[in-house]
Amino acid sequence: MRIWNGYGSEHSMDLVLIGRFQTVTGAKAAEERLEALQALAEAAWSDDDWRSSDERMPPELGEALREMKLYDMGRYDVDNYAFDHSVTREGETVRIWTDESDVQGFLKVLLHYGAKVEVFSRHEWDEDAITRSDASNRSDGGSD
Repeated sequence: MRIWNGYGSEHSMDLVLIGRFQTVTGAKAAEERLEALQALAEAAWSDDDWRSSDERMPPELGEALREMKLYDMGRYDVDNYAFDHSVTREGETVRIWTDESDVQGFLKVLLHYGAKVEVFSRHEWDEDAITRSDASNRSDGGSD
């Protein structure tokens, strides 16, 4: 008999990352890089990759990151771009929505292009970063 010990959750983070740039040019550059990383991750990532015990960065991924001048990005930063997320840009503002808790790869790109970054959960805040009126009913960390 095998006993599986592990931890998992179906709870989604429902995170919003907002990068505010000084110029539209900076925001466009970040948006283009986010799209390029998503395409790179989707091309390299397959449904059975989670079974692989090889944690090394594939040479082609390292080369692509060097070409993008993203020297501080790692394999797992890029892998997260294959998961469901969306990116929009309005003027100098880039918004990213994701259900994942690991957002380091997104943060690295936004910061690389000079963004001031805000991160919040839509479970507690609305799209304008104002506390939701029904948030106290869902919060696990309140001071009741």
